[in-house]
Amino acid sequence: MNGKTLDRPWLLIAEREITTKLRDKTFIGSTLVMLLIGAVATILPALIVGKSGPDKIAVIDDAATRVVQQASTTKGGKGYETVRAADRPAAEKLVTDGDVKAALLPGTDGYIVLGKDKVDSGIESGLREASATVGTQANAAKAGLTPAELHAGTKVELRLLKPGPLPDLVSHFVKIGLALVFYMTALGFGMMIAQSVVQEKESRVVEILAASVPIRALLWGKVLGNAVLAMGQIVVIAATALIGLLITNQAGVLEVVAPVAGWFVIFFVLGFVALAGLWAVAGSLATRQEDLGSTTLPGQMILMIPFFFSVFAGASATKIASFVPIASSMSMPGRMLTEDVPVWQPLLAILFLLVATVLIIRLGARLYERTLLQTGRRLGYREAIALKAS
Repeated sequence: MNGKTLDRPWLLIAEREITTKLRDKTFIGSTLVMLLIGAVATILPALIVGKSGPDKIAVIDDAATRVVQQASTTKGGKGYETVRAADRPAAEKLVTDGDVKAALLPGTDGYIVLGKDKVDSGIESGLREASATVGTQANAAKAGLTPAELHAGTKVELRLLKPGPLPDLVSHFVKIGLALVFYMTALGFGMMIAQSVVQEKESRVVEILAASVPIRALLWGKVLGNAVLAMGQIVVIAATALIGLLITNQAGVLEVVAPVAGWFVIFFVLGFVALAGLWAVAGSLATRQEDLGSTTLPGQMILMIPFFFSVFAGASATKIASFVPIASSMSMPGRMLTEDVPVWQPLLAILFLLVATVLIIRLGARLYERTLLQTGRRLGYREAIALKAS
């Protein structure tokens, strides 16, 4: 303790919150679990793809082998692997026994893709396209044309008027991930804040603290300390995810996610601070740990409803939610990944969120002062608002 912390008691409370949590096994365990989830989410998909190996295709001649090789080249070089069979019955047996996904056999005018009960559509289309390519090149050679001359004027380029920053599937998962990070962090730390307040009330520690530190300083310290811990936890999780992306050669995702990450931090901090004040009030309304189920319910609903909105709602509803305080912390960063959002929209959403955060914190501080030392019974929100300042 030094002169600076005595002059700023909220800083002393923040330090106390941080040091207490860093020694708390529950906090350490939850951080390790989230680290594990982040690592698994980035590394496991790549490992699964890597272990699956190329699809095996049975062939009985060199012509079919060239077709399969062409299909594999089109797919990136490791899409298909040929398995040479002695004759057609041997190839059919490989298919029947499940040793290969399909067989490419000579047909009347080309090839036959032979499967057991069905053939994967990707395999069929890949072999069909490769067969056309190889056949066209062979016919061109017979006619005295090079492949370039044969395909002149047939190139098709894809251009999008409003291109998305990421492929749909990738952006959808990243969007869910950002919303989930805010939801889980705000909920987890929120419950810890509420439980901490109740523990201090039950042990009468709060009465000692309130006698030497202004009650508002207790609130500011709790909010600041837990905000620092939450940001630290997210930084560690982000670092783990970054390492996972680099290990699995998915660094291209970072080029798009990195700019949005800055916006996410702003929305996260403002939304978390606003909710932290409400969670502290939820703890001050309770007198026992059992009371938290009812006093924290409004905070849980404020988090849960926007989360499902940001993940499952349609484009129009998500756009509206991205301007609504608290909901914008989960909706706007996701929109910026999947849409071309003008810069004025996140700035306007931040302004709305900033105003709401100030109002919520001011209301929370007022209720916190009125209810923190009330230890007789659990109070309701309406009752707390009606209480007069002591």
